[in-house]
Amino acid sequence: MKKTDGQKINSFDTSTTSRLVIKIALFFTVLIFIATIGSGFFHYNKNVSLILKNLQNQLTLAANTIAVTIDGDAYQKLEGKASVGTPEYRKIRLVLEQFIQFNKDLGFEEDCVYTFRQISDDSLEFTVMLHDRYVGNRYAIRPEMRPTLTEGKPGRTDMYHDENGTWVSAYAPILNRQFEIVGIVEVDFKDNVYLMALTDEKYTIILFSLVSALAAMLAAVLLSRLISRPINKISNAVIQFSAGDLNTQVEVKGRDEIGMLARAFNYMVQEIKEKEFIRSQNQELREAYRKLDTLNKTLQEANTLKTEFLNIAAHDLKNPLQAILGFAEMIMNKEDQHPHVYRNAEKIHRATQRMFGIISHLLDKTALEQGAIMLNKELADVGNIARQVINQNQTIAAQKNQRIELTCEKGCEAMVDVIRIHEVLDNLLSNAIKYSEPGKAVRVRVRCTAPGGVKNGVRFSVQDRGAGLSKSDMLQLFQKYSKLSSKPTAGESSTGIGLSVVKQLVELHGGKVWAESDGKGKGTTFFVELP
Repeated sequence: MKKTDGQKINSFDTSTTSRLVIKIALFFTVLIFIATIGSGFFHYNKNVSLILKNLQNQLTLAANTIAVTIDGDAYQKLEGKASVGTPEYRKIRLVLEQFIQFNKDLGFEEDCVYTFRQISDDSLEFTVMLHDRYVGNRYAIRPEMRPTLTEGKPGRTDMYHDENGTWVSAYAPILNRQFEIVGIVEVDFKDNVYLMALTDEKYTIILFSLVSALAAMLAAVLLSRLISRPINKISNAVIQFSAGDLNTQVEVKGRDEIGMLARAFNYMVQEIKEKEFIRSQNQELREAYRKLDTLNKTLQEANTLKTEFLNIAAHDLKNPLQAILGFAEMIMNKEDQHPHVYRNAEKIHRATQRMFGIISHLLDKTALEQGAIMLNKELADVGNIARQVINQNQTIAAQKNQRIELTCEKGCEAMVDVIRIHEVLDNLLSNAIKYSEPGKAVRVRVRCTAPGGVKNGVRFSVQDRGAGLSKSDMLQLFQKYSKLSSKPTAGESSTGIGLSVVKQLVELHGGKVWAESDGKGKGTTFFVELP
C-alpha cells in the first residue's frame, strides 16, 4: 500500500460489529432473570408443597370421618340410580348433608363429596351424591384410587388440573361388618382459595423477574459504558501509535485493571522509543549473520570434502592391508615355522587387524553420517551372536590372562542386522578387554526381557573391571574422536570413534545404549537395549 505526501493511509479496521456494552447488558440481564425466576420458583414449589400437604391432611380426615359414619351393610344394598329414594340411600345421603352443613366454613362444597362402588376392573359408579341426577354415572378408576379399592388404604392425590378446574382429592374405604370393601368415599377441594393464590403467585414471579431483568439491563448499560469508554481511548491511542506517532500517551485514571492497561500501554511506548536506536543497529547485526552463514556453508562444504577424502583413503588402504594380513596368516600357518618368524608374523597380523578395524570404524562413521548404511534385518538369536563375538576375542583376552564370562537366557531373539549387531558387541567387548586389568573377568549378559525397558525386548550388557568413568567422561561418552581419562591397561591403541559408531548403529535399530559406572576404579557396564 502506497502513501502520498501529506496523506496517511490506515488499513486497520476500527469498526465493531458486536459492542461490548451490548454483550455485558445481555449477560447481566440473562443472569439476573435466571437468578430471580429460579429463586421465585424455588419458594413457589416450597409453598405448594406445604399447602398441598395441609389440604391433603384435611381431605383425608374428612374422607375417613364420612366413611366410618356410613353403614357399610346398608351401602352394600345400593344399586346405582335404582336405589335413589330408598331408605338406605336417604340415610347415607343424610350423612353427606350433615358433613357439608357442619364443615362448609372449611371450604367443603356439595358437589365435592360423593361415594363410589366398583362395577368393573377399570370403572366406578356414582352411588350416593348430594346431586341425585349424577347417581349411576360411570367414572374411570384413577391410579390413586386402587390402593383404597383393593387394600382398604386411605389415598390422596397431588394437585391436578382438568377441564373442570384445579383439584386435590382424598379417598377412604367403606367397610361392612365383615370388614369387606363395599365402596369408597371421595372428598375434593376444587379451585381452593389457597391453590388459586399459588397460581397467581406464578404470574407474580414471572412479572417480577422481567422487571428485575429490565433493571439489570439498564444497570449493565451504565456499567459497561464506564468500561468501554476508556478502552476506546486506548484503542485510538494504539492506532495513532501504529501510524508512527511515538509520542502517543493515554491519560491514566484510577488504579483498576483499565488504569493498569493504560499504564502498560504508556510503558510500552516508552520502551519502544528507547529501543529504537538498538533496532536501527540490527541491520549491521543481520549483515554479520549473513557473513557467518556464508562461512558456515563454506565449512560444511569443507567437511563434506574431508569426509569424501577419508572415505576414498580408507577404501584405498583396505586392499594393501588385506594383502599384508593374508601374507601374515600364510607365514603363521606354514608348518615347522621358526618361532622367531612366527612371533614377528603374529605381531604383523595383530597390527594389521587393528589397522583394519580402525579403517572399518572410519568407513562406518562416514557412512552413518551420510545415511548410506541400510540395515538387512532378520530374526536372529542375540545370544548366538554374543557367543561368536566372545570366541573371536578369547585369544586377545587370554593374552592378558582375562576370563570372559557369559550369562545368556534362551530364545533371546530380535529383528536385527546380524553383521551390525556383531560389530556393536565386538566394539564393546574389545573395549572391556582393553580397559580391564590383567587377570580380571569381563562379564557379558543377554536377557530376553529388558527390566524397566521395552517389553519383549532384548538387553545385553558388557561389564569390565577397569578404571571406571568420571563425571566428565560420562558427559563426552559416545562422542566421536573423544578421549577419556582412563587408558588401556596394556598400551593398546584407541581411536575414539568406536563408541560413537556403536551408538549410531544401535539407534539405527531403534534401540538405545548407555553406560553406568560407580566412579573411578569401580569398572563400567555398557547396556544395549533392542526392541
